Amino acid sequence: ISGTDIKITLPFGTDISSLSATAKISAGATISPDPTKNRDYTNPVDLTVKAEDGTTQNTYKVTITVEKNNEANILSWKFVDKLATISAKDIKITFPYGTNITALKAEVELSEGATISPDPTQNREYTNPVNFTVTSEDEMINKKYKVTVSNSKAKILSWKFGDKAATISGTD
Repeated sequence: ISGTDIKITLPFGTDISSLSATAKISAGATISPDPTKNRDYTNPVDLTVKAEDGTTQNTYKVTITVEKNNEANILSWKFVDKLATISAKDIKITFPYGTNITALKAEVELSEGATISPDPTQNREYTNPVNFTVTSEDEMINKKYKVTVSNSKAKILSWKFGDKAATISGTD
C-alpha cells in the first residue's frame, strides 16, 4: 500500500470479476463497501474508511492486475476440417493423394493471448516443412513449431483375380 493506492498482481487465469478480500483497519473504524463481499475488480474500486469519530475518512483505490499468460503452445491445427497431429513441436498432416498443398490456410488454436508468426491463416505453400514461432502473451516464451504436410501415396493396396490374391512387392 502506497498512501491511498492499494495495488496487487494476481496469477494468470484469476477471475477478478468476483473477489472478496480481508482488510485490517484502525480500531473502531469502518470500511465501505464491505471488502469481504464478492465484488468486481476488473476496474479500480474505491473503498472509504471512516474513523471511529465518524468524520475523519480516507478513500483508498484498489487496483488489481492479472499476470499475462506465459504459455506459447499450439493447441490445435487444422486445414478446413482435417485435424493435424501435434507431437511436441512437430505438427503433421497427410492429405489424400493428389491434394493441392501449394496454397493452404490453417485454423490454429493457441494458448490464451499467444501470437504466431508467420500468419498461418494466409495462403501458404506446404510442399516443404514450414516453421512457425509462437510467442506467449507475456512475450517471455518463444516456441518454434514445424508443420509438415504430405500427400498419401497412390498405390494398389490389394489385387485379386477372382478369389486368388496376388502378392504385391517392390519399392513404394
